[in-house]
Amino acid sequence: MRTVLSAAAVLAATLTAANAHALISAGILVGQGFKDGYNFGLGARAGITLPAIPIYVGGTFVYHLGKTVPGTDVTAKVLYGGIEGGYEIGAIPLLTIRPYLGLGYASLTTSSGDIVGTGEAVGSLSSGKLALWPGATVLVTLAAFFVGIDGRYVVLTDVSDANAFTLFGTAGLSF
Repeated sequence: MRTVLSAAAVLAATLTAANAHALISAGILVGQGFKDGYNFGLGARAGITLPAIPIYVGGTFVYHLGKTVPGTDVTAKVLYGGIEGGYEIGAIPLLTIRPYLGLGYASLTTSSGDIVGTGEAVGSLSSGKLALWPGATVLVTLAAFFVGIDGRYVVLTDVSDANAFTLFGTAGLSF
């Protein structure tokens, strides 16, 4: 117990040191999912990197516009958001690699008008699921501006055929 309290005191003192400051970042994501329902996607990410330990904590929100299945009016779309946590590795000056894990909520929506050739209306179905997305971001930082790439594998629980790899370009500001 004494060891745990001592470690907590050292960590608290380190994180609140007078010369330490956290790095806050916010950026956009534009990319592609490699499965129907994902396809083109847009998103946003914001977070903080702790000052003494390069641990990143933040959140993300991504919407994939989906794709209409050829020969039908059926469209599948995916929207997900949640928290992310990762570790920043300063590979070389100006270059950061951040492996991370995201956890949150995902909505998988399928909808259709008339199925081509049948006149039959199907309607819309939406399903909310717990989602996980392990991934990695590679960032190049120039002053307060950053650009990079982000790859992740989105896993929707209870829907094995809706899991997909996605790749995004990212850009934003750090302050």
